[in-house]
Amino acid sequence: MNIKIKQEIKLLDFVLSYFPQTSVTKAKKMIMYNCFYLSGASIKSFEYILHKGDTVEYRKYSGGMRIAKEKRSVTVIYEDRDIIVINKSSFQTVVGATEKNELSLTSELKKYLKRKYHNNEVYLVFAPQKDECGLCIFAKNKLARNWLEKQKDSFNFTISAIVTGDLKHKNDKKQVFIAENNGIYSVSTADNPNAKKVILNYKTKESWSVEDKNYYLIEIYQTGCSAWLNRLILSDICGGVVADGVFKKQKYSNNTLKYCIHSVELLRPSTNKKLTIACSLPHNFTKLNNL
Repeated sequence: MNIKIKQEIKLLDFVLSYFPQTSVTKAKKMIMYNCFYLSGASIKSFEYILHKGDTVEYRKYSGGMRIAKEKRSVTVIYEDRDIIVINKSSFQTVVGATEKNELSLTSELKKYLKRKYHNNEVYLVFAPQKDECGLCIFAKNKLARNWLEKQKDSFNFTISAIVTGDLKHKNDKKQVFIAENNGIYSVSTADNPNAKKVILNYKTKESWSVEDKNYYLIEIYQTGCSAWLNRLILSDICGGVVADGVFKKQKYSNNTLKYCIHSVELLRPSTNKKLTIACSLPHNFTKLNNL
């Protein structure tokens, strides 16, 4: 059965609204047991965002009655035969050793793939910085990796950030010149021959005040991902991203960095058709503690 999506909605909310007699627990099981497909790929994250115009295929679960709940230590947002996209939390290590001898996100993903397919081949294509949260993109084979690597600079990202201070314009396409010296970036001027032009395109989604300080939830749109440059520019044009200990040296011990890469648009390797993958912001993203 194919279902046309009429408005942007999270997958779990869609299931509950389309099957109104279904409990939350059963709706989650329907998602986990591969009942919903988009463009031929199973979507298994409760937080996956469906867009207006998408066509979701519903397949009634036909497995046994004694199926066990799938063991999953990673939050899979999207998966098909070529790509798997994971939702990373702030300060989660993607590759390499961790501070508390815990498994990295890549290691956890390999365990998940080994259990599910008896094959843990996977290649990291894109990941947020360690203190950032959001979508990590992995290829499941070498052909997909090569395809994604070639078009990585044309990925279209949507990023949400909470910034402090005063923004001169609520919606802007800010042009800034960035210079690099021995791996260190800084805001420069147009007459610097070593500086390159960078554009920050954003819209303000919400604003509020806390103890006479102004805060803005902004959405950044960009092709290719240069998170460090975004954070550097924001630290120059306003008070920077909340809890950014790199560029503003802010000490908000009760807040994680308010910077989340939550949507990406790319070309799917097997079909060369546009694919948009998005998830909702962390539930406590707009909550600011003890500023």
